[in-house]
Amino acid sequence: MKTLVITAGESYTDIDVLSCSIAYAELLELENKKVEVVLPGVLNSSITPTLRSLDLKYVTKPTESDYDVVIVDVSEISYIAKFVDVKKVVEIYDHRYGFQDFWKEKIGKNSHIESVGACATLIWEEYKKRGFENKISSVSANLLTIAILSNTLNFGASVTDKRDMAAFNELKKYTDMSANWAEKYFEEVEKSVFDDVKKAILSDTKTLNIPKIDFPIIMGQMELWNASKFLTIHKDEVKTALETFGHPEWFLSLPSISEKKNYIYTESEKIKNLLQKIISVTFHGDIGVTDKLWLRKEIRKKLLEL
Repeated sequence: MKTLVITAGESYTDIDVLSCSIAYAELLELENKKVEVVLPGVLNSSITPTLRSLDLKYVTKPTESDYDVVIVDVSEISYIAKFVDVKKVVEIYDHRYGFQDFWKEKIGKNSHIESVGACATLIWEEYKKRGFENKISSVSANLLTIAILSNTLNFGASVTDKRDMAAFNELKKYTDMSANWAEKYFEEVEKSVFDDVKKAILSDTKTLNIPKIDFPIIMGQMELWNASKFLTIHKDEVKTALETFGHPEWFLSLPSISEKKNYIYTESEKIKNLLQKIISVTFHGDIGVTDKLWLRKEIRKKLLEL
């Protein structure tokens, strides 16, 4: 039996990637398939110390030479793990549009790119379709539940779909988390960020190459429960981290979940002008504030629509 390697992006692994990989591997094993989770990207701050202490079975590179590939939570070719030969991809799950036509042509019905808030929602729906919802482990249920909450910014992001809410509610009975787990999770994320700000930024920053914009955009993102004081304390560290990418057009977006708005820091007038065109943001000097929560994928989508 050929091994199915489940993987995602190259540069970092976030909570949605981790949850989808671990939970989908479990589902495939329930179907008696041979599976290996391969996550080359460093675990970022969305994967807290508590989550890292779980029995997470994955490696950073394939241990076998003959395998097929399942991709989760990414569909843009340039972001996929470097070891992946596109010819070996047999299935993909993602919640970002832009490359659905490519994958639909390549693998047909095995391409699952749908507009929901979290890729974790799609994985849970697979458990239900295949009749294994009652077999899911508490570890996988916990991870999927946290990923849905994180990726929808506590259901405050506009990408949130009723399917995300349904998945979240259905998964509850399979979890074994404390009553105030959501608050504890976001508090732990914040602590991880504050412990090493530069590392947290570097592990959640992407280079956006937008066809109609003639320069690369460096975008960092960190979701915090309350980001109101973050830039007052850590602005210099943010600047140092983002300047390491070697391009002047950079910005950091800080969704402040409890406040239901983003703080944005950039010193680039080009970036300020672009963001003012596509989202409701008011800048005072180099700090901008939005009137609602924005995820990176939503901002990227707006940039692509320019």
